[in-house]
Amino acid sequence: MYQKRFFSGLFILTAISSFAQSAFTISGNISDAHGNPVPGISIVLKNTTIGDATDLNGDYQLKIYEPGNYTIVVTGIGYESRSQNISLKTEQIIIQNFKLRERTVSMDEVVITGQSEAEALRLKGYAVEVIESNEQKNLTADINQVLKGTSGVNLRESGGLGSGFKLSLNGLSGNQIRYFIDGVPMENFGSALTLNNFQVNLIDKLEVYKGVVPVALGADALGGAINIVTGYRQKSFLDVSYSYGSFNTHRGSFNGQYADEKNRYFVKLAAFVNHSDNNYEMKNVPLYDLELGNYLGDIRTKRFHDNYTSGMLFFETGLFNRSLADNISIGLTYANNRKNYQHPDNNIKRVFGHFHTDNETFLASAKYDRQFKKIHLKAFVNAGQIEEDIVDASTRKYNWAGDFIERAPEDPRGELLQRRSHLVMTDKILNSHIGLDYEVNDNHSISFSFTQNHLDRMGKDLLDAFNKSFASPSHVNKNILGLAYSFASTDSKLKTTAFGKSYWYRGRIITQDYENNDVTTEPDNHNNGFGAAISYKIMHDLLIKASYEKAFRLPESYEILGDGIYVNPNSTLRPEKSNNFNFGARYAHQFPGVRFKAEANYFYRFSEDFIRFNPLGPFGEYENLNNVKTEGVEGSIDVNYRDLISLHANITYQNLTDRTEFDEGLPNTNYKSRVPNIPYFFYNIRFGISPSKRSSENKFSMYWHTRYIHEFFLIWENLGNPNEKNIIPTQLIHDLQGEYSMRDGRYNVSLTISNLADALVYDNFSIQKPGRAVYLKLRYFLH
Repeated sequence: MYQKRFFSGLFILTAISSFAQSAFTISGNISDAHGNPVPGISIVLKNTTIGDATDLNGDYQLKIYEPGNYTIVVTGIGYESRSQNISLKTEQIIIQNFKLRERTVSMDEVVITGQSEAEALRLKGYAVEVIESNEQKNLTADINQVLKGTSGVNLRESGGLGSGFKLSLNGLSGNQIRYFIDGVPMENFGSALTLNNFQVNLIDKLEVYKGVVPVALGADALGGAINIVTGYRQKSFLDVSYSYGSFNTHRGSFNGQYADEKNRYFVKLAAFVNHSDNNYEMKNVPLYDLELGNYLGDIRTKRFHDNYTSGMLFFETGLFNRSLADNISIGLTYANNRKNYQHPDNNIKRVFGHFHTDNETFLASAKYDRQFKKIHLKAFVNAGQIEEDIVDASTRKYNWAGDFIERAPEDPRGELLQRRSHLVMTDKILNSHIGLDYEVNDNHSISFSFTQNHLDRMGKDLLDAFNKSFASPSHVNKNILGLAYSFASTDSKLKTTAFGKSYWYRGRIITQDYENNDVTTEPDNHNNGFGAAISYKIMHDLLIKASYEKAFRLPESYEILGDGIYVNPNSTLRPEKSNNFNFGARYAHQFPGVRFKAEANYFYRFSEDFIRFNPLGPFGEYENLNNVKTEGVEGSIDVNYRDLISLHANITYQNLTDRTEFDEGLPNTNYKSRVPNIPYFFYNIRFGISPSKRSSENKFSMYWHTRYIHEFFLIWENLGNPNEKNIIPTQLIHDLQGEYSMRDGRYNVSLTISNLADALVYDNFSIQKPGRAVYLKLRYFLH
């Protein structure tokens, strides 16, 4: 069935391409006199509205749909303008590179410059943060570590590399945030393809939408969305890196593409591999007698069963700049991981010595992208199978000293479960999307999107014949329809968007009751949401913007079905809904030798049927918490002095409170109390120096990063004596990073010292995180 659906999707993409019309393509690279790529340069066709701005690699591309004679005009701050006449007669591709000479710019001179794609997104009404990865590609970092330094974002982890994590965006977290890679939803991709597996070399930028999400992503996101943009280039390139560091941590990545600009096809290969023993020292962990279970006191010891290994291989090939498509491609992805568990994710009292999971993911995809004269059409189809093995087969019982005893032969218990188990879960997924943008004229446009996401799940326990979890197949299906209207004033000062979304959620879910009998639930929900975003330039350097959305978030498959490990099923979960509002201001100005930017944002969320994980010992289930109000402010500043000194700082204060006055007819004791286990005040400061001259082909940079998280309660603040309750203590963490680039960035080496002061740091559910760690990274880049 999945093969039929997938190839039906391919047929639809092929049929779409038949509507294509001929086009001319002008592309190239812009560099300075030393051959360094120059980003943010404006390229326009004189006396037309056609233009582009160079990306971080100095590349640009123009699309023209009428033959004739044109003049390319190239302008940018600090460089002499260039122009070039061209003649377009028949469908063709023109490669036009430019080298620019620097010049002195007087303070009174008015310069017209282009706008990069990232900058254009920042100027829209959405509360969005665009994080360009170019500055961090030489450093030892994955996507999670890049996101940590973003205002409004807090990341909580339960350990080292590969550990469980929870990302919070303006107070909303977990599945309330949706993740995409090049616009493709990543839900149900398996544990080998989570954010902490992707190294920064594999991405171009991150788009962080806070609260309000555009219809183009087709998301049922309650609190926002993060879109990973890998970057599409019609160029050949190679990016290879390897890092080694503390706790026997190895991380490697490969990102390469061959693009034949004459025959207009490309072949791309991307891969990563990660491994860590995660054997960092644990301080003050409880030691229990294995025979009687008596508490013997706290000890200091190293973790001994927390290894993590993951890998991915992605292959893609396709055509570009053809009459049928600007870009049409097919791709294959294989990924796997092995994760050993030292203890449950929410406490350290129970210790494991063999419990582990294995994941294997196979995905096949097809993408289509075509810019017609007034219509931009994008579509994808993605199908795959994800298999997860959960192995709790050991007869041993461990403590933190690494000692163990063998259980009696008649004792059926594993390390975690009441019966030894080897559960194999198999998910089959199919998702697809079609998006269409129609430009009515220079001021008005209409956008349409439709997204479909289907999952089938089955399971079988190879050891425990009594375990019927997922033995009967379950399935869930989500459909999301979006329509938006956008207006931009002729002077581009005012930009508005109004949109509506429809959500359909259907499924057949089979769980077991306490007597192990099948219980079938068939949810069938339909909800409508709407919203708007507006931005207005009060003056050239000052922008204000506001956005609102009535958003819905449909429950995830593992929230309803359970994960086979710690999450118990709950088939009665209802969709979350939230009223999200943002109001912000952005100021950006270029002083002589100094670039300055400041942003501030107020956010408000009122969520109903709020889904929250309720831990019960090492296990737990997701439940609807009724009403939760989130309110907060965030701000950031960026200062750059002649590319020699840089400073970035951001701060966030947020307050999440339970607004349910009555619970099942009785007064709610937690009414107006702060929701526990969620940080409410934190900030980041990043200071960098790059003493090398801009024209030098060898460059050295150093960065100091400080992160502060104020203490917060682990349980409800109004229950019991506040002086005796568990808190997650204040964290102050310093990281030091240095990098040296040679031959214009071809050869790179970096050193990272994380948690420089070796501070004792706790995080999600008060689980201790690694202490001081050192990492060395080597990177080779050829463009």
